[in-house]
Amino acid sequence: MMKRTVWQNLVWQVRPLAPLAMLCALCLVSACGRQEAERPHVATVNGEKIYLEEYQARLGDRRGLFSLRALQNESGKRKRLEEEILETLITEKIILQRARELGLSVSQTELEERLLEIRKDYGENFLDLLARQNVRYEDWCEALRKEMLLEKLVAGDVHAALRVSEDEAEDFFHGNPGFCRSGEKVRAFQIVTPDLERAREVKGRLEKGEDFSELAKAFSIGPEAVRGGDLGLIARETMPEPLDRTLFSLRPGKTGPIVKSAYGYHIFRIAERQPAHARSFDQCRQDILDFLRAQKEEEAFRAWLNALKMKAVVKKETNVSGRGTPSS
Repeated sequence: MMKRTVWQNLVWQVRPLAPLAMLCALCLVSACGRQEAERPHVATVNGEKIYLEEYQARLGDRRGLFSLRALQNESGKRKRLEEEILETLITEKIILQRARELGLSVSQTELEERLLEIRKDYGENFLDLLARQNVRYEDWCEALRKEMLLEKLVAGDVHAALRVSEDEAEDFFHGNPGFCRSGEKVRAFQIVTPDLERAREVKGRLEKGEDFSELAKAFSIGPEAVRGGDLGLIARETMPEPLDRTLFSLRPGKTGPIVKSAYGYHIFRIAERQPAHARSFDQCRQDILDFLRAQKEEEAFRAWLNALKMKAVVKKETNVSGRGTPSS
């Protein structure tokens, strides 16, 4: 399972800007030898064109947020999807123009350092994971470079001046007593396999007494495989169903059944359970500060983005039909 960064989570919530994460469709197309003036475009943003082929690639890419197949016979939904994708491309262009205006960039060294960090988390299974998601490694690297650039821009242009005071944190603590009550958690280990046959093989070896962590290192495709499958402490409703239900039905020391999800076939083992309990302000302080800061960051981001949009000169072309191709 690919992890999302704080930036990705923030951008995910801010419509119409779609997630600019590493599994999103990218528009990495070239002029293919044609003169730039001859290339049809769907919009201009402050004089810069968004090309039709770029729009078509985003519209038709099954790695996006929506399945066009499911929308083929629903013209209203398809039209909304087309409009949202165009707005997304316009918003991305506006943000990247702001980064250029401030002279921000991501060096090859910075990119390579982040690549090493991410690949270390996922181990040898990283390229296999991209392949299963039908994502080209080169496209993923370009998406990561764009994401890093956006992180720099937002950190300096939006978040740098934000502060959360101790008084704000204490007021929140007293006004929201439920926030600092920790729900039940389990410390879980998992093995994820790409197919049921391999999962059954692993399950059989576990039943014969083989070590769970060693089998996780050998067979699991999850990023935590390098840690012997250790997922750490997990709260209820953190994992998608039916994984969450399975995790919290197991007793410590027990191995669960094979459970299917969109990521593969999972086998869990629970090491310990922690009951729900209330935390003091000192115990909860950092969580409160993080929560309040995230709220302020999101509000500031929305205001910043709206301000950029208000200043931008945007012209949408009218020669794009419902299928993302020029009208006749």
